[in-house]
Amino acid sequence: MSGGNARRSGGTRTCYNKNGSPKSAYATKKQAERAIPATSVRLAPYECPKHGWHLGHRRR
Repeated sequence: MSGGNARRSGGTRTCYNKNGSPKSAYATKKQAERAIPATSVRLAPYECPKHGWHLGHRRR
């Protein structure tokens, strides 16, 4: 994804889940990568200017 927080479906990435609760944040990219379950599909860390790193689904 070029352009930082740009998304394919429009809008920018957010720090909150669909239900309004805050997403878990990680200080480093490595910590976020280690938090990804082995059974996940297309889950990857993305950088957040406020909180460090969050986990989200990447493009296919």
